[in-house]
Amino acid sequence: MNSGKEGSESGAVSKTREAGASLRRSLLHALVVPLTLALFTGVVLGYQAAEKVVSTAYDQSLLNLATGIANRARVENGEITMGLTAEAEALLRTDTIDRIYFRVRDDSGRIIVGDADLPPPEISPGALSANLSELPPSEIQARDQTKAGGLSTTFFDDHFRGQAIRGVRFHPIVDEHGIYVTVAETLGKRHGAIRDLLVGFGLAVLLLLAAVAVVVRYGISSGLASLHRLEAELAERSGQDLAPVDLSHVPLEIREVVRALNALLARLGEANLAQRKFLQDAAHQLRTPLASLQVQIELLRSTRADPTISDNLRKSVKRVTRLANQLLALARAEAGQHLIANASPVDLAKLIDDMLEEWLRIADEKKIDFGVQRDVSVIAGDPTLLREMIANLVDNALKFTPVGGQVTLRCACVGELLEIDVSDNGPGIPEHERERVFERFHRLPDATAAGSGLGLPIAREIVAGHHGSIVITACPDDKGTCVKVRLPLNLSTVSV
Repeated sequence: MNSGKEGSESGAVSKTREAGASLRRSLLHALVVPLTLALFTGVVLGYQAAEKVVSTAYDQSLLNLATGIANRARVENGEITMGLTAEAEALLRTDTIDRIYFRVRDDSGRIIVGDADLPPPEISPGALSANLSELPPSEIQARDQTKAGGLSTTFFDDHFRGQAIRGVRFHPIVDEHGIYVTVAETLGKRHGAIRDLLVGFGLAVLLLLAAVAVVVRYGISSGLASLHRLEAELAERSGQDLAPVDLSHVPLEIREVVRALNALLARLGEANLAQRKFLQDAAHQLRTPLASLQVQIELLRSTRADPTISDNLRKSVKRVTRLANQLLALARAEAGQHLIANASPVDLAKLIDDMLEEWLRIADEKKIDFGVQRDVSVIAGDPTLLREMIANLVDNALKFTPVGGQVTLRCACVGELLEIDVSDNGPGIPEHERERVFERFHRLPDATAAGSGLGLPIAREIVAGHHGSIVITACPDDKGTCVKVRLPLNLSTVSV
């Protein structure tokens, strides 16, 4: 037995772990797409940002170098000269990573100093004077134009001597003489700086992904620990332990689920309590007629000639049979959820006529004025249960109405409803007891007639199964009791 229990518990634990793994996979699947999109977007934006930052910084350095070269220009005898010695030019071109190129020419196109073949190529002075900042688009891949000290400045990308270069060209004025200063460099430092920035960004992304992986791997397991504890707590309980789960140890995310579970456990507890009470009451109700039946049988064995014993035995058997039938009817009425699926047309007028002879016999014995008013009415429902419901209401009225009283049964269709009223001028039911008489085995304290206390509970269960209503009121003259039942004629029109 213990091994079976341990096997079931291990199976439950494995199922919980499978659920946890499934949750982990679901979270991974939910994170893959947004993380991939975020990573791709971050790489693109990071590269653009790094390129912009690096390009801006080194473009400014190029512009500063071009400005320094322009500051060495002098006008001598009406011509532009450059005070740039060989040592100064060598120093100007010195760079540990990239190669520096430059060129200076005047407005007439004369090369003053520098690399004559440095792009962009020379253009005519007329075109220069027409638009000093315009360059042939076929020779320039990209340009960023700014204003530096009021001078026209153009940045460009091109190729020179087999290498990609980035350059700047601007047109300063020296003693009313214009010159064009062009400075360019290869892209080694720029690419290195961009690479370093992207490596740093990539490391940050990798650390982020590692953190996400750790959270998914261990964080979810830690978060599911409370579920494992809840599963273990419920697995250790016996079938009779329906106590609510302590919400103080339950995570907020599943607290509503556990609260709903507690409500279910409460309903199960109430159902178990009602079932135990029902069995106790049923056993108590059966004990008396069975004991009486046993006594009558013993008397019958010892005394053969007394007809009273035979009559009492017949009554005891009838009482036990009636109680057993009522218990079976109550059990069937409680399964009323299946009535809609198994409903059939029931002619209540014929059903009442079949029971009328027995009611008239009982009424004649007690000299009760029994009246019946029933219209032709067909209702969808269970014929056996509807018969039991009407029989219980009329039997109760005949049983508790005193000799010489009145009992009336009315059955009529009003609109989409069937109205069934059973009224009498008996002692009546106090208002504070009208709800309690629908409880199983409950009887009024001053009740004189014998009974099991199941008639009205059975009637209520049958009415509920047919989606109707049943209430108890006083008769119009405030004497006696009137039981009013309202049933829909067609169960298919009732929303469940």
